[in-house]
Amino acid sequence: MLDQIDLELKLSKSDYRQRLDDLQARLYDMEQALLEMKAPVALIFEGWAGTSKVRTISILTQRLDPRGVRVHPITAPRTYETQYPWLYRFWLKIPSYGQIAIFDRSWYRQALAERTHGHGDIRLWRDRCEDMAAFERQLAADGTVLLKFWLHIAEQEQQRRFKRLLADPLTAWQVTEDDQWQHRHYAKVYAAVEDMIARTDTAAAPWQIIPATDKYYARIAVFERILHALETRLGRPAVAPSAETRSVGPDLSGAIFRHATAASTLATPLPTSPPALQPLAERGMLQRVDLSLRIADDEYARRMKLLQTQIYLLGLEVYKQQRPVVIVFEGWDAAGKGGAIQRLTTKLDPRAYTVHAIAAPEGDDKKHHYLYRFWRRLPPRGAFAIFDRSWYGRVLVERVEGFAQPDVWQRAYAEINEFERQLVEFGTIICKFWMHLSPEEQLRRFEQRQNVPYKAWKLTDEDWRNREKWPLYEDAANEMLLRTSTPTAPWTVVEAEDKRFGRVKVLQTVVNRLEAELGKVKL
Repeated sequence: MLDQIDLELKLSKSDYRQRLDDLQARLYDMEQALLEMKAPVALIFEGWAGTSKVRTISILTQRLDPRGVRVHPITAPRTYETQYPWLYRFWLKIPSYGQIAIFDRSWYRQALAERTHGHGDIRLWRDRCEDMAAFERQLAADGTVLLKFWLHIAEQEQQRRFKRLLADPLTAWQVTEDDQWQHRHYAKVYAAVEDMIARTDTAAAPWQIIPATDKYYARIAVFERILHALETRLGRPAVAPSAETRSVGPDLSGAIFRHATAASTLATPLPTSPPALQPLAERGMLQRVDLSLRIADDEYARRMKLLQTQIYLLGLEVYKQQRPVVIVFEGWDAAGKGGAIQRLTTKLDPRAYTVHAIAAPEGDDKKHHYLYRFWRRLPPRGAFAIFDRSWYGRVLVERVEGFAQPDVWQRAYAEINEFERQLVEFGTIICKFWMHLSPEEQLRRFEQRQNVPYKAWKLTDEDWRNREKWPLYEDAANEMLLRTSTPTAPWTVVEAEDKRFGRVKVLQTVVNRLEAELGKVKL
């Protein structure tokens, strides 16, 4: 692809100034409209060292309201950032709704460095490309406008620019050792970039390859591409890139047109078809659970003491082996999630775990993609994160209560599986529990809470309303269990009709899972 780019394209300085004033004014108007529509924008600037990315970003932001713009200069990951999955630090920088995030380098910088500087593991490289494509797909599906620019110059042009910068003591610092390494290995990096673009150029996030030999041409091409994408996103009359900058790379408007055409085609009424056959009766996972299981008091006390000791020792091993652990609790109201968490953490070092009680998003969490608040709560290496409710709210409460449209919660299954896959590939140990009981037992517990003063606070009007939608929640839970139970992150359904049986099963499952990953501990 890069060899097809015309690097000789130029623009006169007078033409540049005339176009720039108009484009900056229109971009300011677009920024205000984006804020009103709460549409997030991510602009990614990648390219060869020496292509003046920082100067382009500076001119881009000159006329924008700085309150709505965040510029993120991306360097090599810091020590604390290596304690988390590699995309963690980028999830924390995604734009909030109505904000523009500009990345001076990005996730691509890290992936390219690993590919060209590291051991060159092709499997790791493919995983990185898959992770980046999934990340961008999730942001785009949430409404983010994604524009990725690769500023392109030839090897000889890069050499000429480095020579000029190095000759002046005031600018020599701008050419880093990494920049000079890139120039010495231009052909190697070139091949990696070609492969990267081929693997990550998608309809949701296409690459815009910008000839950057002439700085005036490159800046106007970038500005026109941004403006064209934003005007299209906002439904305004989009002005296509000018004839001078039309050939710089993949045409974003084509991808948008194909998407719109596909949507209109789907909206066209289909020919009348014969009535569908009545589907065969099916039983979901929850209908097959044996809720009669019980445990005797003396057996409960013996097992609990042993299991809590094992979890204490395994907690030490988690720290020694620097493995992060994520434990998820979902289930019916009053099914015993809190009691199970309390028994699970009784003997754990309190510095080693954090319990996240997840309710409706508020504040900063509400302004971002729904997975943002869970990425920012992930445990570092050697620690536990325990979630009382979790990202599965999208396919449970948000689905049933209508907070998420069908297309939104339906795509969430794949997004959740991708999220958990990335955690597992980083080394995270995941345990997921669905705490299950009967509606009759739930009612008994509700009434008990209602009549006991120190438990009454646990019972809310929402709990009673949810009971009325039991069949809907049961259908949603069955589909969730079916579609998100994977070999590396399986669900465990806990028979919680008897609270004590449920607690023992939770602790025993955690012990089994940790021992399978870390090795057995000696008591």
